[in-house]
Amino acid sequence: MPVDIAVSQSDAELTAALRELASDAPVEELYRRHRTAVLSYARRCCRDPHTAEDLVSEAFARTLQAVRSGGGPEAAWRPYLRTVVRRIAVDWAGTARRTELSADFEHWLANLPDTPQTEGGEERILRLEDTSIVLRAFRSLPERWQAVLWHTVVEEEPATQVGPLLGVGASGVGSLASRAREGLREAYLAAHAESASLSEECRHYGSLLGAVVRRTGCRPNKDLDRHLAQCAHCRSALIDLTDLNQRLGSALPAGSCCGAAQRTWRPNGRRPRERR
Repeated sequence: MPVDIAVSQSDAELTAALRELASDAPVEELYRRHRTAVLSYARRCCRDPHTAEDLVSEAFARTLQAVRSGGGPEAAWRPYLRTVVRRIAVDWAGTARRTELSADFEHWLANLPDTPQTEGGEERILRLEDTSIVLRAFRSLPERWQAVLWHTVVEEEPATQVGPLLGVGASGVGSLASRAREGLREAYLAAHAESASLSEECRHYGSLLGAVVRRTGCRPNKDLDRHLAQCAHCRSALIDLTDLNQRLGSALPAGSCCGAAQRTWRPNGRRPRERR
């Protein structure tokens, strides 16, 4: 595949070419597209730029190996790479390379809740992240939706920059992002309804939360207001939904290298069905 052709292809098309092992052009193009952002993230986890470069190189190597083995990302390379960076940093924390990690990362790692001795660092992180309904909902989305939300909302990239990554025009990015946002709200409500801690009353009123957020001028529901006044779990869900509707970037925080929300899905895990 000539390099000039690779530049015009979406991340998903480049991933398919990678799996065919046709040429190195897809690797070079994906590296060009994502290196700067991933390196910026890695620098927050490391004490010096050289270590951050090592971290990024290993993250790309692991990701390429996963893709060529049939796993890894398809459309959402950026959040996947950031996830791998954090996983490697956690691995390093258990070795002599711990001294190369930033003080912020060490502080975050040291302040994770206590866990059984048999549970490793990555297992602990996964367990903590699974307690977040927002993150579970985000990971359940098709990868294409995850990608457009990550690039447009979390990293605040313009549509002209995001479009080529997804193989759509700039005008199509807004439409895709709108569908992805609605899908995330629906996924959140579904995850909230499935929570084992909910009572029957919570499940009854939970279905109304989405309407309250989307239609701010709708007639108040006195029964729902009474339930929210008494139920901290549903109040928290309403706050999360408001963030999803108005401030998605704060619901999926990306600013800290130590944020549990950086993991958008499990590498090599089962992918959701693609939706366009």
